Amino acid sequence: MFDLKLIESKIQYVAKDEQWLRQAFCHKSFQKENEDWVHNEKLEFLGDAVLDLVVSDLLMVRYADDQEGNLSRKRASIVNEDRLCELAKQREMEQFILVGDREANNNLRCNPRIIASTFEAVVGAIYRDSGYATVFDWVKDNFQPLIEEAFSEHDFEKDYKTRFQEWVQEEFKETPNYVVINQSGPDHSRVFEIEVFVNKQSWGVASGASKKMAAQNAAKQALEKIKR
Repeated sequence: MFDLKLIESKIQYVAKDEQWLRQAFCHKSFQKENEDWVHNEKLEFLGDAVLDLVVSDLLMVRYADDQEGNLSRKRASIVNEDRLCELAKQREMEQFILVGDREANNNLRCNPRIIASTFEAVVGAIYRDSGYATVFDWVKDNFQPLIEEAFSEHDFEKDYKTRFQEWVQEEFKETPNYVVINQSGPDHSRVFEIEVFVNKQSWGVASGASKKMAAQNAAKQALEKIKR
């Protein structure tokens, strides 16, 4: 059920004490049915704090001349549910998440929020298992490509919605209108579909695990249209 060696090969980390990785991949629904396991929510809490610290450190080095406000916005653009879910999937973490039998049909392993939370829990597990220097190197290996790509291609100070809104206001003297056109999935794993309009014309349709995420994805589509 829990293949430690395979997990270690996927995440590129060898545990000193396997209890931490066992806990990192244990969803609370699994723990409820297996009392000898510990769920990952405390490690998620710890990993969230460790990620903020390590990424803040990396950003201060990479953007040495930035003020605190700019660094905060850049960190928020890197450390968020979308990015963490993306990084977790690159390591195929979602396939190792342990969920209870009663939740087996609810596609918890496909839930971006749960996948991102598992990534945070893994960070917490590595910190508990090996300390700050090791987790710093592991996080750096995972996030450095994002930081470099963003530095060369993206404006961290503005999110997609802000960038699109500024363009629309300059071009049309209007404000984009984001409309929820569909909702699906159970309450704990909702998927929202949002369409963005300018002057009643559709500029993009996208989905996400939250309205905010779906709107950002729709705005991203709109920006890609502008570039064509």
